Amino acid sequence: MSLPSQTWYRRQRAKLAYRQSLTLVRQAAPAAAIAAFERAIADHPEPSEVLVDCGLCRRQLGDSAGALADFEHAIAADHTHARAYANRGLLRYENGDQDGALTDWAEALRYRPGYADVRYSRALVYLSRQDYAAALEDLDQALVDSPNLAQAYLHRGNLRQLMGDRVGAIQDWELAVCNDFGLEQAKQQLSEAKQTAYDQQLTHLLQPILAEPDPEKLNIQVHHSGNRLDITIRRQLGTGINYYTLPAQIRQRLVPLQLAEVEKFQLYGYVADSTRPEWSQSYGLYKGQPCPPSNWQMALSALLVFPPFGIPALIYAAHVKKYYQSGCYIESLRASKTVKGLCLAGSATLCFLAMFPLGYAAFASIRELPPSLPQRVERPNSGP
Repeated sequence: MSLPSQTWYRRQRAKLAYRQSLTLVRQAAPAAAIAAFERAIADHPEPSEVLVDCGLCRRQLGDSAGALADFEHAIAADHTHARAYANRGLLRYENGDQDGALTDWAEALRYRPGYADVRYSRALVYLSRQDYAAALEDLDQALVDSPNLAQAYLHRGNLRQLMGDRVGAIQDWELAVCNDFGLEQAKQQLSEAKQTAYDQQLTHLLQPILAEPDPEKLNIQVHHSGNRLDITIRRQLGTGINYYTLPAQIRQRLVPLQLAEVEKFQLYGYVADSTRPEWSQSYGLYKGQPCPPSNWQMALSALLVFPPFGIPALIYAAHVKKYYQSGCYIESLRASKTVKGLCLAGSATLCFLAMFPLGYAAFASIRELPPSLPQRVERPNSGP
């Protein structure tokens, strides 16, 4: 029979060994950590915790059988240990036993309903089985329990895209990137979704320029690539289209948008299901547009009125024509607008600086006025 002091000493030694093993895990030394775990199991007050962590180290080393034995011993020591069920379920899932994994995860959630990692893992199984409703429910709950779970946002975004909810998918991918900026898959999905939405917006804008906007006879598709728009028009046999006047109509629609990243567009024309274009020509998007005004007079006025804004206004005015001649129409237009903005800002600043001392002087003069004394009002005698 051991004395209480001996029991206390063994427990303290087991706790120390357990802490040492966790340190070894953080130092990426799983083999040494397992040896420390084994020293702690016998006398530790919570042997199931030690067994689960030991099983995780064995799993990391590829010892699936040893890890499974540790998880089962942990469950035998404490049948309510949610982490033991969760990790045994994960091990079964990796070994192809999805039904066994689902059973273990159900037990884990029974004893710990807010177990976000288990919800996420179970959702992946439901996704593989195309049970989208159950997968969405688990992902929603996982994100309620753990709002920073980036992988859950990623897969919920993928699921929402499959279900036709593009707006919700984009929101989830944005949240995934916010919580883990290194999540390349989410960034790629987000970029592709925004590209598709942008292309569809331009397609919808150009659709009315076709003589017959019937998608069965005449269809248009727009794809943005670099500094170019690829505009594809496909017509059915017997449906005519004038490729010579079409570029001017396209410019009429696109120029007001001032697409800074687009300099030209490539027009392709196809007949029915043909893979060889009947028309292929490249056009400058802003070709034929007049040069924006340089606003020299406004810049000179700003220089005289308020030089801190007039000097940059003159610099921008000098670049308007240079940008236009080099083919950078949008930069030229922006420089012209900047000149106007600087002139207005200079005038507003000058007015403020001029009005401020006048306002202060008026306020000071009001404060210096002597206060008026109240006059006594005689009340009429109402008689006896």
